[in-house]
Amino acid sequence: MVIDNLNKLILSLVSALLIIPLVLEPHLLLAETSSTGAWIPDYNSVAVELISENIGPLAPGVVKPGGCINVTLRLELGSISGAYAWMINDENGALKLHNYTLITHMYNSKLVELCTPIGIVNGVYDIVIKADRDYVIPRSLWVLSFIPSKLRVAVFSDLHIETGSPTPREGDINRFSASVIAHWVDPGLVIFAGDITDTASESESRIAQTYRYTYLYKYPVLSVPGNHDWPGDTYTNYLGPIRWVRVIGEKLLVIGIYTVPYAGFEGVIAPEEISFLEEALVNYSHIPVKILVFHYPMFYYQGELTTRYDDEELLKPYAPGVVTPVSSYWSPNMTAFRYVLRLIEDYNVTAVISGHIHRDLFTKYTSTRTGTTTYFMTFTSTAHGVPLYNGIGVFDVDLETGEITFPLQPPNFTGFTNVTPPSATNSLPLGVLPGTYITPIRVFHSANGYTAIFENMHPWYNNLSARLLWAFPWPINSQVVLSTNTTGNATLHLVDKLSIGNRLFTLIDIKLPYSSTAKISLYTISDVSPPLIELYRSIPETPRLNSTLTMYFNIRDFEWGVNTDYVSVEFNGTRVSVQVIRPISCIDWYNNVSLKVDLYLRGANTTVTLLRVVVADLSGKVSEKLYKIVFTPPGTTLSEPPISEIREETTTSPSPSPTLTPGTSPTPTPSPREQVELFTIVAVSIVALIIIVAIVYLLRAKK
Repeated sequence: MVIDNLNKLILSLVSALLIIPLVLEPHLLLAETSSTGAWIPDYNSVAVELISENIGPLAPGVVKPGGCINVTLRLELGSISGAYAWMINDENGALKLHNYTLITHMYNSKLVELCTPIGIVNGVYDIVIKADRDYVIPRSLWVLSFIPSKLRVAVFSDLHIETGSPTPREGDINRFSASVIAHWVDPGLVIFAGDITDTASESESRIAQTYRYTYLYKYPVLSVPGNHDWPGDTYTNYLGPIRWVRVIGEKLLVIGIYTVPYAGFEGVIAPEEISFLEEALVNYSHIPVKILVFHYPMFYYQGELTTRYDDEELLKPYAPGVVTPVSSYWSPNMTAFRYVLRLIEDYNVTAVISGHIHRDLFTKYTSTRTGTTTYFMTFTSTAHGVPLYNGIGVFDVDLETGEITFPLQPPNFTGFTNVTPPSATNSLPLGVLPGTYITPIRVFHSANGYTAIFENMHPWYNNLSARLLWAFPWPINSQVVLSTNTTGNATLHLVDKLSIGNRLFTLIDIKLPYSSTAKISLYTISDVSPPLIELYRSIPETPRLNSTLTMYFNIRDFEWGVNTDYVSVEFNGTRVSVQVIRPISCIDWYNNVSLKVDLYLRGANTTVTLLRVVVADLSGKVSEKLYKIVFTPPGTTLSEPPISEIREETTTSPSPSPTLTPGTSPTPTPSPREQVELFTIVAVSIVALIIIVAIVYLLRAKK
């Protein structure tokens, strides 16, 4: 009896195991198409929580070769067995790994000194501290043996990661475009002027860290948080300190402080921030060129001002109807405003960088008290809603004289010209605005890799060219399947690639003249199958004349993903609008998207119509389906299905010239990974249920 029961139990378990493949059929389908490749890591899964308080990817420590930095730890590590720094560098078209052992000295359990070797190469490094495990502090060591007499600075402001206007898709396009324009101007320093995230969520901060790593890998980035990064826990957990001081080459002092109106004090600047600023200016007063960075601008004014900090006639607090250059943000605490302005005069600060207002405003401020001139430069949003355009700021600073110049001036450059009411066009335009395409650069993520599509639609960028060093999240030791395509005299070349750990480092040369496009695809597998089109719902199920018919389609491609910019729907030979329900943001996989089509047919008699749906995947393979739709008057009954598929055609064609599909508010679409997780849960639940039934059966049998 016991043996029989055991046999039945074994049989139940075997049955459960046999059921799993049936339940996981979508997983097997994806696994089958991915048999020669591997899934890429989640975009933000490669982000790490920082163990450092005073350095981070948005505030690297600066050292000379052979120099040391002190790292304040956020947790007690106990003993440290060692540390090293590594980076990938472009050396004459070849990517090379540089890896150096750092000499460590622990002052206490939360303070460690890291010293570089004398022969370390210039660049920005990841730091790895070896303790109970390896702790990574990405892009947090900036080694600089010398600094040129003139430094180029690029300013990104108000990135608002995971958002955009009108949708996150436009925001992503602008963020990608900004990274390409930055490589074109090739700055020696990148500054983020606040509002890196939109809601200060952990997810956004992780994505911000990965964006900085992936698309601005080789550049040192110094950043301050803005009001959208408040409260600052997630910012400090993943991006870096909220205030910092950096001395660069003994010629340039850069100070970042936190301005935010929500922290329980009057105005936007806390007393401790003013104290921090004053102490830094006192300690480093000998550094000839000084730049301050904080999010909220002191002035809302375009042009030149000649005055002094205590001028109560000109520098009045803002109020409705009051004419004043003082911004409304600093006006609630004029004592703080005047104190900070006096510090700027006393210590001859060269420039003050701000953001927040999503527009350019430049103020050339000359003090009648000290005779010093300070350039207050407020830059437009790089990736969110703007009254004029999105952009990045670019300027050169002479480290001998402190002179600020603008070697790359956009059309209708304003500079410091007086304009009333305040308005300026000083940043380099980029990306996409509703109805206006400038440099719409898109990156599509899929389960197996990436496609980047570059497009230049602005005549001012006729000489747009760059060497991009991008570092994509990548499966360890996976093959790289490469595809490129260009139109309109563009050229694109993968100069070199190198896979290190869970990153694929790529060196890409691109020339993108006006009215040209280029595309590069990097995947772990080849694309051999076209996308699948499936009609999964129609409302109502029976199409009626003089009423709206809404049809929903699933578009799936388990290899390179769906090209959401190439979708066409025709109703009776006439192209109709279609809502492409894309993933929420760039980091989601494009293997599964949805289409929504609204149809309306007027008439009195039963009418047969045709609907043609054409989609493409990111390798250029096109699928087409044709549906017969019978519209009937209310109350009419048909003997055949009112909606039926006529045929499916699949073609392989060169990748089409990308055409932007009008954006719509995105609705989340399950990615292949989410589908797999769902089916895994179902499978495990079924197995558990069968085991429970078997155990109950055994217990009853014993009785």
